[in-house]
Amino acid sequence: MQKVYLEWYGCALNRADTEKLRLAFVSAGYKIVDTPEEADYCIINTCAVKTPTEEKIIARLKKLSELSKCSGFKLAVIGCLTEVSRERVLKAAKNAVLFGVDPKPIADYFGLKLAYSPKARALPYNKCISIIPVARGCINRCTYCCVSIARGRLKSYTVEEIDEAFRAAIQQSKEIWLTATDMACYGFDRKINLAMLLKKLLENTGEYRIRIGMLNPQHVKHFFDELLEVMKDKRVYKFFHLPVQSGSDEILGRMARGYEAQEFRMLIKKARKTFPYATIATDIIVGFPGETQKDFEETVKLMYETKPDVVNISRYGKRPGTPAAKMEQLPFSIVKERSRALSEIVRELAMEKNKTFLGKTFRVLVSERGMKGNFVGRTDSYKPVVVKNTNLGQFVTVKITDAKSTYLEGILVENE
Repeated sequence: MQKVYLEWYGCALNRADTEKLRLAFVSAGYKIVDTPEEADYCIINTCAVKTPTEEKIIARLKKLSELSKCSGFKLAVIGCLTEVSRERVLKAAKNAVLFGVDPKPIADYFGLKLAYSPKARALPYNKCISIIPVARGCINRCTYCCVSIARGRLKSYTVEEIDEAFRAAIQQSKEIWLTATDMACYGFDRKINLAMLLKKLLENTGEYRIRIGMLNPQHVKHFFDELLEVMKDKRVYKFFHLPVQSGSDEILGRMARGYEAQEFRMLIKKARKTFPYATIATDIIVGFPGETQKDFEETVKLMYETKPDVVNISRYGKRPGTPAAKMEQLPFSIVKERSRALSEIVRELAMEKNKTFLGKTFRVLVSERGMKGNFVGRTDSYKPVVVKNTNLGQFVTVKITDAKSTYLEGILVENE
């Protein structure tokens, strides 16, 4: 029996693709192993969205390429980085076989039956969580982003095939992630939207939770009220990942984001009015070409005004083939200092917000293993709570006893 080792980087869509690939190998008679040294084939599913991630992957590929010479495994590289930095990947792993994001070539190479459609079954890394891709590609052309180069234009799957995948998922998992390059533009190529899809999925009975992936403010603003109404169902996490990227309208224009900062403010206001405990996550790119100190201060002001629970801060880095890569770049020292300053601010804001949960009681779904034998549960707003003495897949009631900037800690009140 031939053995396969798989490793993935990046987004939930990449994780979903890797999980489908795992099952395809098992179905074809391969054995999945835990280390490259054990394998006959080593497959790396890459990500291209950020420069630090690319550097990490390139370093890993160099190490695996050398390791393969003595261990004898065949190295294969797939995913977004092979689409946008192919020559660099080849240089790092000269003995590797390269494939892109299309599953057909790698399936043919290994003789697998594989399709990255919602209906394609998967072998999850976590049995409590099933990931369902609802679309691929997007309709944006943000000037800093190379994902659209790798993934292409929007292709939404039908409500029927997503619903079929969803029905299967809730038979084996309690937490369902709906994912795409941009969830907000789901269905725009089919004259429908995410709220319509969600309404259909919620017709399925059962005790489960749905997590909605990233929503570009440019598109979600057109049906946000409709989405909020559907999300009142208790089975949908009150979680909103709305990446604003900058608080400066000047910079948002240079990024070609298609909205202004005030529209982001309004989305947050509506979400919190409907769901006071909603978790708001956003992304910020610091040091985008042309960002002045005033532009940066606008971003800081926006953070203080909206107080998001989670802020993913990225230092701007040039991505291959993007318009922003040709713009005049800021000195690294300025980018580094602004990133440091903003990181400290959002850490304080998150800590301040999480302290408001102390002493409160929440029902959580335990869906992950934590550190030191602990578990991680999620409140109805997707806040992570570290708990002990429970089991995966259980709904439990916990009282919040401590607050950190990135998570809460709680004690078990009762099992359900």
